[in-house]
Amino acid sequence: MIPTTETDLKIDPVNGTKYSPNLYRWLTVRSRKHRGWTSRVYRDAKGALWIGYLDDLGRLVGQGLSAVLCSGAKAGTACWVHPGPLKEVTDFWAHYMRDGRCAIDASHSVSFLGDDTRWSVNGDTRSCQWCGKCTQVLRRWTQTIERETWDNTNTP
Repeated sequence: MIPTTETDLKIDPVNGTKYSPNLYRWLTVRSRKHRGWTSRVYRDAKGALWIGYLDDLGRLVGQGLSAVLCSGAKAGTACWVHPGPLKEVTDFWAHYMRDGRCAIDASHSVSFLGDDTRWSVNGDTRSCQWCGKCTQVLRRWTQTIERETWDNTNTP
């Protein structure tokens, strides 16, 4: 499932802070309305995510998802001739509509713009408010570092 007009309305950040304002802007920029219904998400061999579509020659017309998340509509679109083998993440949009940006960061290890709404904190425990699937515990520890150095005793 890829974004459609109906889906675009669902992933609009006004419907929840779990949705990326920059991804929404990139998908709905007035001069590139086709992005909303042509954009698929792909993963390359290194695990990076790409958004766009593959043309008849296997070139990706789109952008790196991280660039879109950082720059929104300013990320633009390019034709990537050799992005390497790409595998479509066929369930990406269904996961994104359900979990928002947690679909991009299932490990909950990345910070996002507007991240202050992601966590509900109770003492040393926090829970993800975007997807409701992650709880983290704050760990504290003390490290002792032993150091030594040579100093001159006969400095001028």
